[in-house]
Amino acid sequence: MVKWRAVMAAALLVLAGLLLWSVFSPPEMPLSEPEVESEEPKGSWEEPVVQVVQQVGPSTVKIETTREVLVDQFFFQQLERRQGIGSGVIYREDGYILTNHHVVAGAEQIRVQLADGRSFTGTVVGGDPLTDLAVVKVEAQGLPVASFGDSNELRVGQGVIAIGNPLGQDNTVTTGVVSALNRDLLVDPRENRYLEGMIQTDAAINPGNSGGPLIDYRGQVIGVTTAIIEQAQGIGFAIPSSTAKAIGDQIISHGRPLRLGVLGGSLTPALAQSIREQTGMELAVERGAFITRVLPDTPAEAAGLAQGDVITAVNGQEIAGMRELRDAVQQGGFGGKLQLAFYRGASRQQVEVTL
Repeated sequence: MVKWRAVMAAALLVLAGLLLWSVFSPPEMPLSEPEVESEEPKGSWEEPVVQVVQQVGPSTVKIETTREVLVDQFFFQQLERRQGIGSGVIYREDGYILTNHHVVAGAEQIRVQLADGRSFTGTVVGGDPLTDLAVVKVEAQGLPVASFGDSNELRVGQGVIAIGNPLGQDNTVTTGVVSALNRDLLVDPRENRYLEGMIQTDAAINPGNSGGPLIDYRGQVIGVTTAIIEQAQGIGFAIPSSTAKAIGDQIISHGRPLRLGVLGGSLTPALAQSIREQTGMELAVERGAFITRVLPDTPAEAAGLAQGDVITAVNGQEIAGMRELRDAVQQGGFGGKLQLAFYRGASRQQVEVTL
C-alpha cells in the first residue's frame, strides 16, 4: 500500500512539473518570418498593347490650334477665334511631325505638346487636302521618333492600336482590328473628292484623334487616323503609312506633294453610258482617267487639260483609270515630264506635262 502511494505521488509531481513548464516557459520563436503573399495586384506589363503604348506613346503629340472664323450674327458678320485639338506623330527627330491637313488648315497659332509635357510653337511646312496630310515643324532636336511600317502588308482582322487626344482627353489608347482595306471615302460631294485606299478600323476614333498614329502589335505606325462616319459606330479610317511617308517626304523636301492637279475618277463602260445619258457629253472612249476638275496653279492647268478630258495613255502606255495615272506621276518625280494622250470629245490629243 505504501509503495502504491509512492508511485502515485511521483506521477502527480511529474504532471505538476509539466503543467508549470507549459505555463511559464517562453514561446518558441520561428527561425524566419513566413512569406506573406502581397495583396497588391500585379500588372500584366508583358501584354503586347502595353509594350506598344510604352514604345510609341512618347512620339504621339497633342496639337492645339487657334483660328479665326466668320460667324453670322443676325444682321452682320464678325470674326470669332476658335480653338481646335488634334493629334500628330513625330516623323523625324529634328522636329517634323505628321498630322491631318484639316487639323492645321487655316490655323493662325499652333501649339504642339509632347507626351513628356514639353510644349513648342509649331509652323505648317505644307499640306495636301487630297490626302488630308500635313507636316508641322517645331524647333527641337532629339525627339522620340515613331517607326513606320509597310501598310501594304496589312491583313483584314489584324489587331491595331490608336493613340490620340479624343475630345481633349490626352494620350488615350483604344484597340481594334483592321476591318477592311482600300476603302474610298467621299469627303467633299461638291468637288467629288475622295480619300482613296483608306484603312478601315473599329478602334474608337473620335474628334481629337485626327492625325494620331494607328499602330500594329509590333509597334510600327501603319496609318494616320483621319475620319469617322458620324452616323455609325465602330467605323473609322486611317491614311495608309505608305501614303503618309511618301507625302510627308515630298512636303519636307519640296514644300508640297507631287501632283498632276486633277480630280476625277476611272471611266468604265457603265459610267460612260451614264454620263452620256445625263449630260449629253460626247465620249469617244469608255476607259481611262476622267477629269471632273483641274486644280489651279498645277501642272495640269499649265498643260491646258480641262474638265471632261479623258486621259487614256501616259508615255505611250495605256491606263485604265486614275490609279495608274497617279502611279505614273509618282514615278515621274519632281521636274519629270509626261506625255499624256487624251480625248476631248471625239478628238484625240497629246500634251507634255512638266511635274
